[in-house]
Amino acid sequence: MTAVAGILNKQGVAIAADSAVTVSGLQNRKVYNSANKIFTLSKFHPVGIAIYNNAQFMGIPWEILIKEYRKFLGNKSFSKLSEYKDSFFEWLSDNNYFIIENNNDFLFSDLLSFLQVILNEALKKNNGNKENLEDELLKLLNTYVKSEIPKHSKIESLKNLNKKNTEALIKTFIPNIINILYQNTLVSFKKEKIEPLLIEAYYAYITHDQFIQYTGLIFTGYGETELFPQLLPVNVSIVIDGKLRYNIDQNKTATINNKQNACIRPFAQTDVIDTILQGVSPELNNLSAIVFGDFIKSFIEEIKSIHGMPQIVQKHLNTLNTNEYVKKYQIQFNNIVSQKYVNPLMGAVSQLSKEDLAEMAESLVYLTYLKRRFTMAEESVGGPVDIAVITKGDGFIWIKRKHYFNPELNQPFFQKYF
Repeated sequence: MTAVAGILNKQGVAIAADSAVTVSGLQNRKVYNSANKIFTLSKFHPVGIAIYNNAQFMGIPWEILIKEYRKFLGNKSFSKLSEYKDSFFEWLSDNNYFIIENNNDFLFSDLLSFLQVILNEALKKNNGNKENLEDELLKLLNTYVKSEIPKHSKIESLKNLNKKNTEALIKTFIPNIINILYQNTLVSFKKEKIEPLLIEAYYAYITHDQFIQYTGLIFTGYGETELFPQLLPVNVSIVIDGKLRYNIDQNKTATINNKQNACIRPFAQTDVIDTILQGVSPELNNLSAIVFGDFIKSFIEEIKSIHGMPQIVQKHLNTLNTNEYVKKYQIQFNNIVSQKYVNPLMGAVSQLSKEDLAEMAESLVYLTYLKRRFTMAEESVGGPVDIAVITKGDGFIWIKRKHYFNPELNQPFFQKYF
């Protein structure tokens, strides 16, 4: 796992990442603290890229692909940061990195991960009981298609995906899927029932903006015509019918301009950083809303139990929607957090120097590590923290960077870098 933090103001952008990578085996998980997650996207221009989540693309390490693209790019530049992103994915396609022999294995793995999420939810709703599990799973798949999908936008990169060919390919996976379901649950799922719904649900999933297994690519820096820094995160997953499934994470984009003076964007494991930035843990915030909802319900019940309560009042109390009060509470609470905490913090960040941006980015990642280190949680954030600052005038500057070799013994590497 990973913790990445990007901080932007008009001076530039600082990006920091830890070095931990988690490798999962058949029975165990192991964490190594030697991964590189920040790279220069160009040797000549102020553009960088960071990665989180999956370190590989179709079995190829992203580090290799990024450095090969950097070689291809040379001293070429683009007017906007988004054009670097478009060029990168176009280069991937042109070089057929999408097309490999075991492409369908990655699609099958993605389908299995999708189904596992739905199955876990079905087991949870069924209180772990495997009786009627098939009915619960089918009900969730049906609900997913009809009500969950409309909440998400369609993925632009798959707008021309051939539905018939894709559904036919998914259909070939169904026998193996049913066999795996039986091995994991000892429940015999009927092919004629699960096949049409699973195909429909998974096709809807891959064509809409939802990601379970993916790599986050964070493009950051400046285009030639951009005076202030930008940050453009893209979620990338699998290849379907020769087309790459990827989408911009609109909730995490950052654009500095005369109206937006500062931004802080955490990625991957964001719980600690969100707590620092908002002044309250997201988990505690959600829990407070649940407690408030329970309090409102019990309070209404106490009022209804008062002896001699008029029927008209009783009737009105029965029609009250406590969920609406919880929503109003959350909105008001979030407004207070923004006004009293977030906005003043962003005002301070907008005035930070380049050195302070780097120090703050490093601190946010390091604090995430400290929490994992001193609690019973898995130490999935750790190792040296790499930090880079990108500015319009100076370009990509490393503040801290680990090497797998001794720089003093490898001067030719630095001499031939350009």
